[in-house]
Amino acid sequence: MLLAGAATSGFTAHAEEVASGERITTPYMSLSVPAGAGWQVQRRSDTAIALARGEADNSFAVAALLSRMGPADSPEEYEALIEQAVAKDGDPANPDRYRLLEQSVKYSNERPYPCVRYTATSEDRAARGATVPLFLELHGLYCRHPADPSIGVTIMYSHRGVTRHPHLAEDAEAYLRDVVLTTP
Repeated sequence: MLLAGAATSGFTAHAEEVASGERITTPYMSLSVPAGAGWQVQRRSDTAIALARGEADNSFAVAALLSRMGPADSPEEYEALIEQAVAKDGDPANPDRYRLLEQSVKYSNERPYPCVRYTATSEDRAARGATVPLFLELHGLYCRHPADPSIGVTIMYSHRGVTRHPHLAEDAEAYLRDVVLTTP
């Protein structure tokens, strides 16, 4: 699962820059680069797309990543599965790096396959390149892939900055709606 890694605190050297609105497709998913200039590909493979833009103290990141997912027989069990997975996320080298300020995990019927809506705000006390603690805000969906329910998909939009981003919910919603899961 992906949580803290969604908002990257450092950018890949010589990363490929992509234009807002450009469509990126893999055998399992498709998404458009969000609005705004300066998006760079951090990771691209058949099972993962990760983009980031910004500076050390004000950055945005989006991701759509596939991983194995355990069983859950009800919406409540699926919520619990996601809560357990995100509780394990963080920085193993620095377990005190993130302080969770607020979190919401809610089952969602917005897609024809099971999903959980996830939002969280944490304090990042050790973001690379930052001289003060930063807010890390995450909005996302954890879904079962329609091609194989044992595959989970993390779809995340995040912001890391000195202040909270006033339009993050709207920007994240536009991105989340745009990600399409496909069957290879």
